Amino acid sequence: MSTQKKRAKLPLKPTDKANPGLLDAIFASATEYAIITTDPKGSIVSWNKGAELVFGYAPDEIVGKPLALIFTSEDNADGVPMRELTYARDIGRSDDVRWHRRKDGSVFWADGVMTPIRDFNGEITGYLKILRDETERRRAEAERAQMARIDLLTGVGNRSELEERLSEMSAAALRNGNLLLIHMMDLNNFKQINDRWGHQAGDRLLQQVARSIREAIRDSDFVARLGGDEFVVLQANVQTPATGASLAIKLIETLSNPIQIDGHEVVIGVSIGIAVFPDDAGDHDELMRKADLALYKVKNERSHGGYHYYSKQLDAEAHNKAQLIASLKRAVKARAFRLHYQPQVDARSGNIVAVEALLRCQDAALANRPVEEIIALAIDSGQMLELSLWVLTEACAQFGKWQAQGLTDFKMCINLCPRELLYAELSEHIERILRENKLDGEDIEIEITENQAVESDGPGSTMLARLRSLGVTIAIDDFGTGYSSLSKLRGLPVDKVKLDRSFLERIPADQDSCAVVSAIITLAHTLRLKIIVEGVESPEQVSFFRREGCEILQGNFFSKPLPAEAISRLLKFPVQD
Repeated sequence: MSTQKKRAKLPLKPTDKANPGLLDAIFASATEYAIITTDPKGSIVSWNKGAELVFGYAPDEIVGKPLALIFTSEDNADGVPMRELTYARDIGRSDDVRWHRRKDGSVFWADGVMTPIRDFNGEITGYLKILRDETERRRAEAERAQMARIDLLTGVGNRSELEERLSEMSAAALRNGNLLLIHMMDLNNFKQINDRWGHQAGDRLLQQVARSIREAIRDSDFVARLGGDEFVVLQANVQTPATGASLAIKLIETLSNPIQIDGHEVVIGVSIGIAVFPDDAGDHDELMRKADLALYKVKNERSHGGYHYYSKQLDAEAHNKAQLIASLKRAVKARAFRLHYQPQVDARSGNIVAVEALLRCQDAALANRPVEEIIALAIDSGQMLELSLWVLTEACAQFGKWQAQGLTDFKMCINLCPRELLYAELSEHIERILRENKLDGEDIEIEITENQAVESDGPGSTMLARLRSLGVTIAIDDFGTGYSSLSKLRGLPVDKVKLDRSFLERIPADQDSCAVVSAIITLAHTLRLKIIVEGVESPEQVSFFRREGCEILQGNFFSKPLPAEAISRLLKFPVQD
């Protein structure tokens, strides 16, 4: 029986005599869709051009053959072809979204449907199957889905993939009675390297780090990048928490090796916080939080890196810190602070040339805390800007009072943190304060630490230049303890450097210490910067720094930090040797 005759037995031709052959024309021209008809038992009756293009069979090769020929061997073994006919018969349609097989044996992903063909009496005379090759679309969707779970820079998992894998691996750990360890990782010195060699070098460094981590862990482990220089490793199939130390040490050693980036040898390190599932937490967010607490402990206590396990003590410390931050917020709101002032004297004449405003807290919960801790809390909790602006306002108001009393010819020194330099309205705020207190820019000196100065590229450096244009003096605090280079310092709008007090401990008794300090002083003078020495405690130190040519001295040898009233009396008389 010919193909045309077989097709004529099925109700495919139009009943509308005004449009004879319409369905035949559609059947022949629909090349993007495979249109197939079968008899009630599933033998192929008709096969359009689209089916020929999709499957590779010519009509005379396939018509009369069972529909099973175009299904995979797995689906045939599972009875899918007959089940498809049954669903179409009983339900009225059968969705056909699965792999199919071509003549050459290759497979493709098809999206189609099968429906019954009925005569005018409603009896099933066969089935109509229409499908389309969706392999490329499915592959593109799979690639998009995969890309959505991958960190595009490094090729490791991203946060979304981490959440999915953490869920899967923690469930497996519970089923198997194992532990799952999470290693929260943060690279050391990455910002310095990024700033020095540029963001492209930083990106290549991150790519190399990701490769190194992959090589260090097992296939059953997983690594993701959270963003920036933060990575996470999930260590699976662990019997005891101590196993995590072995991997942490391996990662630390691996990432401590010199790395070649664009012809430069760079050295980084890594800090790792470890938390154990389910011992430390059963909730995923809580597990991440505890690993982060352990990481924070490492970064606070070991600048060179290392690892630390989460412990209940860390939770207690975090709780205590939260209470301190709450107290600090209350103190900032209530302005429960006061300022003390410590004189800076001319090394030769002994006259007071400046006073440094130093913060003191009067809140009962914070009064006995070191001021360095309070400042660190203020930075962590986002209170530092408000606190710094209060210090600026109070210090300038007091300086205005001293000037109104005829106490002039000295400066007010005020410390700022790096985030304040990013405050776009800082210079306008200082201008307003100066104007309100009838002060000039030359009356104010702003101190920032050496590391802050070197890191203040971009908006921070622009702000320093803007302040200097107002006449404000810029001084680098803690000079000699940072990582600054000559080229960096030479390009900064800086007038003075303050030698860190840590260098004074064995001055002038220890010759090596004296040699180091002399070299630092020479460096500063080479850059045409004046030198302030803080922490001076003895007449021997005064003599040493005078011989070295230091211009300004500060320390308890001259005066401890004092309230404004005491400074008012001290300002009337030069400090005597």
